[in-house]
Amino acid sequence: MSPSARLRLYVLGALYAAPYAVMFYFSLAHHYKPRSVAALLATAVLLSLLLAGCTRTWRRFFLAYVPLLLASVAYAVYALAYGVVPGRTLGILLLSASWEEIRGLFALWPQKWLLLPFLAVLGGYLWLAWRLPEWPIFSGRSNLVARVLLALSLPLTAYAATDATLLIEGFGLNPAAGSIMFFAGQLPRARAEIHGANVVKIPFHAVHITRGEEVHVLIVGESARRGDWSVYGYRRATTPYLDRIRGETILLKDVMADANLTQLSVPMILTGIAPQDFGSTHIHGTLLDLAKEAGYSTTWLVNQDLDVSTSLGISADHLEYPPEMLLGRFGRHTRDEALLPAYRRELARSGSARFIGMHIMESHWEYYRRYPPSFRRFGSADALNSMSLFTRSATSNQQIVDSYDNSVLYGDWFLEQVIEAARTLNVPVTVTFIPDHGESLALFDGNAGHGGTVYDPAQFQIPAFIWLNTAYRAAHPGKVAALTRNSDKEIRSHDFFYTVADLMGISWPAARPERSFASDRFVPDTSLQHIMGGVLQSRPQVPAAAADAHLY
Repeated sequence: MSPSARLRLYVLGALYAAPYAVMFYFSLAHHYKPRSVAALLATAVLLSLLLAGCTRTWRRFFLAYVPLLLASVAYAVYALAYGVVPGRTLGILLLSASWEEIRGLFALWPQKWLLLPFLAVLGGYLWLAWRLPEWPIFSGRSNLVARVLLALSLPLTAYAATDATLLIEGFGLNPAAGSIMFFAGQLPRARAEIHGANVVKIPFHAVHITRGEEVHVLIVGESARRGDWSVYGYRRATTPYLDRIRGETILLKDVMADANLTQLSVPMILTGIAPQDFGSTHIHGTLLDLAKEAGYSTTWLVNQDLDVSTSLGISADHLEYPPEMLLGRFGRHTRDEALLPAYRRELARSGSARFIGMHIMESHWEYYRRYPPSFRRFGSADALNSMSLFTRSATSNQQIVDSYDNSVLYGDWFLEQVIEAARTLNVPVTVTFIPDHGESLALFDGNAGHGGTVYDPAQFQIPAFIWLNTAYRAAHPGKVAALTRNSDKEIRSHDFFYTVADLMGISWPAARPERSFASDRFVPDTSLQHIMGGVLQSRPQVPAAAADAHLY
């Protein structure tokens, strides 16, 4: 072997080993267990020997590895950038994001200049591999090295195999094996989740009794306290748009959340299961399944924890989940406006009845991340950080209120974009808004956040409304009249499943008209049963205005 040929072989070997070296460093930097690191080293050796056994010559070995090299580099770069190996989150993002969003995410990637040296190195790798002669791998010294590596890998494999969980974790650290696991395992599982395979569906036998083209939008908000919306009387002008169009909306005066945790309240909104039945009743379908059975085209736009949607088995004709690789401690940092392009695109799909659902971040903590600087109208949040909600100082409490109110102001702007886009349609349209639960603010309530096991009115008294365009009001005057008559009554989260279905003109054998406040037969749920911090309890009979005392 000539010196130049030997040099080419060594350079190719270094490039081949680079992703493994990166993942070895990654495993040490992130304090993986020794058995996982041993599994990484053992699989690196065994996979290399397997490929060598299949190709037999160095030229074929390095050329055959090119696809895995590309995957391994991408795998290692992702792990270094986001501090975690590619998994379910990436799979769901790749399957649900549009090409435009992926291109946009790439455009925002600050290190995209690295592609140029990478392409240059890849070109050099291919050139060097192509110019290698057909030297056999298992001959002379390399044959001895292969035997030694095989002998060393056996005790490493035996050591790692003593803990199956750490063994599999070690497989995931291997960039080549991890890439295979991702494409063969994680992607199919993510695809199954997106298509609702985790829930056994039972048909509703629904029909669309009103026929014709209609569009119905349901916005599921987050952590919205009724006491901080000016449309309900708050002293700050936090909802100027809703204030302006109040005569066009049916503002619901006394809506109570069924639970103060998203994972429990959203399922009740989308299934109609009441709190007292939630633990014993299995979910076999959602409002989207009902709409789809009735002939509606369905869309689900998510800027939230997707686990809530996949746990319900939500399967929509069109799913939008804006890419965000690195989640914050308290949820996504992507603002809700990221959903608007997809929303407008779905509105433009004419010719069929359409249901468009949204699950947004709205006013979830960290409040100051929910809006751009242009919406910083009420005070400053410069001194706040992710833990400020849990501290109790007069300064931070006031800034928390200021940032919360700014998030409400931004949410009002977002609702304006949704409603004004819907206003351009000539067919009957409704826009329904309901948050999952309310929110406590220490300055007003003594408590902060949500999810506690003790009843706090601010976590259950929520804002909600329905906007109906002129065409819908003309086509369904009876439903509009019923909504108006029932708007002062107590309405619960689980009533929205039946009400939105009623607004859409859907009928099915298990429908319950007494649960639809768009019906003259509506009967308020007076059980006082709510889920507080995951526990079913009865709320005290607190006057409705008690939580809103700070308004005045």
